[in-house]
Amino acid sequence: MRPPTAAALLALTVTLALTACGGGGGGSGDNEADDNGGAPSNPPGQSGPAAFTQQASWTFTLPPAGSSLCYDFNTKTDVADCSGKAWDLKVTSSGRGATLWTNSGSSGNGAGGAFGGPFDHSWSALQAWQNATTDPVNGAMPDSVYAADAAHSVFTGSNGIQSAAFEYGVGGSTDHRLYPNFRVFLLTTDSRSPDTTGTEAHPVFALQLIGYYGGSGGTTSGYPSFRWVDRRAPGTVRAATVDARSGWVYFDLGSGTVSSETGTWHIAFNRYNVKLNGGSSGPGQVGGFLAQTPAGFYDSQGAPVAAKFRSAGNVEATLADLTTADLAAQPASASAWVRDTLASRLNQPYRGRYPEALDYGWWTYYPTTAAAAAAGLPPVAHLVKATPERGALVRGGEGDTYARLQLQEIRYADPADAASAQTWTVHFDVQPAP
Repeated sequence: MRPPTAAALLALTVTLALTACGGGGGGSGDNEADDNGGAPSNPPGQSGPAAFTQQASWTFTLPPAGSSLCYDFNTKTDVADCSGKAWDLKVTSSGRGATLWTNSGSSGNGAGGAFGGPFDHSWSALQAWQNATTDPVNGAMPDSVYAADAAHSVFTGSNGIQSAAFEYGVGGSTDHRLYPNFRVFLLTTDSRSPDTTGTEAHPVFALQLIGYYGGSGGTTSGYPSFRWVDRRAPGTVRAATVDARSGWVYFDLGSGTVSSETGTWHIAFNRYNVKLNGGSSGPGQVGGFLAQTPAGFYDSQGAPVAAKFRSAGNVEATLADLTTADLAAQPASASAWVRDTLASRLNQPYRGRYPEALDYGWWTYYPTTAAAAAAGLPPVAHLVKATPERGALVRGGEGDTYARLQLQEIRYADPADAASAQTWTVHFDVQPAP
């Protein structure tokens, strides 16, 4: 197994902490980990005989670019419309290659997820795993290490919880709360335009996340609070809190009301995760821009300043950042609006540099005849070749089954023609439900 990156270690450390300090679902304590966002509770670690007791092999013809295929590794069947919770792995074609997705988060309605990706695990190293919930070196793992697919948006950050709007545990190892940083995000309803003043027909909203706890006692996690203004009338500040503990809640900033996925909405919340109605997250044109970070929340190295985050006066003190007129100067071009894109741990940035081979983890792309020939392949440009040495662990859509997977083979109908049909074979060692 390749050593994880520093970012991956940080994310895993925070994930472990969030889970360790929590209890059962639906609690009302101060911890973010009071519940797990609708995901199943931690399965018990299994010892003794291997839990990967079944195998499945999925062979399919790669569809046209933009099309997807889904597979249920428990029943060993295709799921034609990629609907419901039964499917476990989705393959989306890019034409020459493909991306892999789990039935979770932004990719499906299931409780799936992925633990690492092809650059994190080798297939041979995964053979040492007796089951998918117990690390052979470090022991039983919390269920939350299986990360759901998510929308990468202007609200996605580089901290341990991948949030640009919240920080976790700024008070040290005994602090298990989430804290808003009161950043101001501009949200346009038409990301094709650079206008931020709201003088055009479409509104532009300025928005701050200002809290995360609510419920009857005001201490239950999963209740994001936010306030916003329509930039055409910046003096009118509106605020709302939504119960986002168990799924996506869609919100219409124009009417100030909760909506539905098929209705009018601009922003949606699932616990501390945020997505916008645009790009890969919805049919709209909503885009975001990080306009301002209030002073004092981060030091010169970008680290959170604990005393500032924990100050009781932050909500009132940062209101002026939301309504200030100088936000109108940003952004200067339409390309600066951030549109949502989909992300999964199964898809990681490629490695390499054109015109040499580009390593996409599951497969390698050879853009030139020279690159293909250097790899011992027919001297044909634009070939792709499977990398069966790589593997990953995934949780199935039902939430109680797991598998380790590898892309075994990509076979061309005509090996001398990179445009000919590709047949892919994905192998699974399956851990059925207990």
